[in-house]
Amino acid sequence: MVVRFDGAQLSVEVCSPRLRIVRVAGVLDRTTVGRLAGVVATQLTRPGSAGHIVVDLGEVSFFGTDDLTPMRQARDGARASGVRLHLAGVSARESLLPVAITSALAEFSMFATVERAERELVGPGAAVAIGGPRSSYGWSCPPVPAVDGRRDTPAAPPRS
Repeated sequence: MVVRFDGAQLSVEVCSPRLRIVRVAGVLDRTTVGRLAGVVATQLTRPGSAGHIVVDLGEVSFFGTDDLTPMRQARDGARASGVRLHLAGVSARESLLPVAITSALAEFSMFATVERAERELVGPGAAVAIGGPRSSYGWSCPPVPAVDGRRDTPAAPPRS
């Protein structure tokens, strides 16, 4: 599911029965935060929703609000449903954000990257098993085979 509106895009990736990732790209303002909270609430009502929801903020180009009240409410609703809500993708630029935004974000469980969240929340090998590698922008890339726990480039097909 991908939703686009007013300078923002939201998408949902179901990685496994225990992990869903909600990706945000563009401007995170009051409207986007409200819609993001709505997407999280909708995911809680989907069959098989259990475990964790990770909100990937790695593609947010501008934080236009520090009022994360709707996200706090979504987090509390998730907790009441037995699901944990986490944020990911802002640690690399945390020092560039205004103090009010970093303070608001600090109220949430945070991961440096979505890949790290996948590994820690779902277990070893999760990144390989549930969606493969990500681009530098956090979006899915074509799969690359994993060999002995490492990602290697695929070998060229044999010539005939």
